[in-house]
Amino acid sequence: MYLKNSFIFISLIVLSCQPVEILKPIEIDISKLDTISINTKVIEINQKYNSVFSQNNIEEQIKQAPIDIITEWNQKNILKIGNENKLIINILDASVTKTEIENVNAKKYEEKTIFKYQVFFLVEYELYDDSDFLKANTTVETSRSTTSQKYISLNEVELIINDLLVEAMKDYIIETKNQLSIYMRDYLSI
Repeated sequence: MYLKNSFIFISLIVLSCQPVEILKPIEIDISKLDTISINTKVIEINQKYNSVFSQNNIEEQIKQAPIDIITEWNQKNILKIGNENKLIINILDASVTKTEIENVNAKKYEEKTIFKYQVFFLVEYELYDDSDFLKANTTVETSRSTTSQKYISLNEVELIINDLLVEAMKDYIIETKNQLSIYMRDYLSI
């Protein structure tokens, strides 16, 4: 009996010492995202968005802030192919928020409150000729959100936010292509 109990106890200790698999966060690789070619000589990017310090705004808590991601995409993935015109890109909003909300679909033993994460992008594109006359402009706005349980690990939070940022960037790129093809069709190289 003593040998049997000792064997069970040792087996439990060995099994409990197994390593835990930690998933690595999704890396946001701008080079893998779509590009847009536009007939312009100069591209000017203005970051008009200032992060709001509030309990819900979590931009300072994540590795890659949305403003940095969207600025980098506009710098690297909007290609200039002409020798006239000037494209001005005004980044008006690039925020990520975390809000505690009530879980209306909670079952008996589930948490009554959950977290809602939301990414919001608002960018204005203005195309000027060489005489600074406005030829075309458009505004691109996208938003994406997801929810998670209230009590999760920091690694899971980072995974959720990175996945949300990647999906929000994909939405933003699709909407940018749509808006530019409507309002700046004559200046795009498709």
